[in-house]
Amino acid sequence: MKQFKDPAMQQYFDTLPAYIQESVIQSGVQMDTLEQLRKAAENLTAGK
Repeated sequence: MKQFKDPAMQQYFDTLPAYIQESVIQSGVQMDTLEQLRKAAENLTAGK
């Protein structure tokens, strides 16, 4: 399970579907802000 230092990022990540969570983890991209995480999730869901 991915752990974020920012509680808001962790809370958002935990609400994402499992396949999106796994894609974020597998991407290996460092995300430092909630906005970066949101954009990554949006990009991943746009292709589905």
